[in-house]
Amino acid sequence: MNQQQQLREAKILFASGQLEKSIDSFDRAEEQGSDIIDTCLSRGAAFVALRRFEEAERDFSSVLETDSDNERAYYFRGVARAALGQYQAAILDLTQSLCRNSDRGVARLLRGLAYSELGQSGDAETDFKTVADFSEYEMESFKNVFGVIDSPFKNTKAMLSEDKAPWKNVLSDRSAQMLRNLLDN
Repeated sequence: MNQQQQLREAKILFASGQLEKSIDSFDRAEEQGSDIIDTCLSRGAAFVALRRFEEAERDFSSVLETDSDNERAYYFRGVARAALGQYQAAILDLTQSLCRNSDRGVARLLRGLAYSELGQSGDAETDFKTVADFSEYEMESFKNVFGVIDSPFKNTKAMLSEDKAPWKNVLSDRSAQMLRNLLDN
C-alpha cells in the first residue's frame, strides 16, 4: 500500500470511530513519508478523542513546526493543553487560533475557562460574553469535543455558583446553565 492509500485508510478508520486502528495506520503513513501536516492533524485528533493529550500535543506541535500559521493545530493543541491543566499555554494557542478564525466559538469558550482557572475573571467574562452570542450548536460542539476531558475546572464551577458571580450580568440564565451542564460531566 502506498503512502496515499495508507493515509486514506487511516482517515476512513478515524471517521468510522476505529481510533486505535487509525493511529496505527497514521503511524504507517508517516513512516512512508505522508504529509506531516495531514497525518499529525488527523492522528492528533484521534489522540484527543482517546484522551491521550500529551501525544496529541506533540502531534499538533509537529504541525506548527512545519506550518506556523495552521489554525486547526493551534486550536487542537489549545484543547490538549487545557486538558493537561496547562492553562496559560492553552490561552496562547487558543488566542492564535482565534486570530486566524474569529468565528470559532468553542475556542472562545475554552479560553474563557482557562482564564477562569487562572483567576483572570475579567478576561473570562469577556470570552463568555462573546460565547453567549454563539448558537447552542457551539456549546454542544464544545461538549462533543471537550466533554471527554476530566479537567475539573474548579475555579469556573465555584464562580458560576456564586450568587454575585460577575458573569450574571454577562450570560443569560440559559447560557450560564448550559455552561454549568458542560462542566458537570
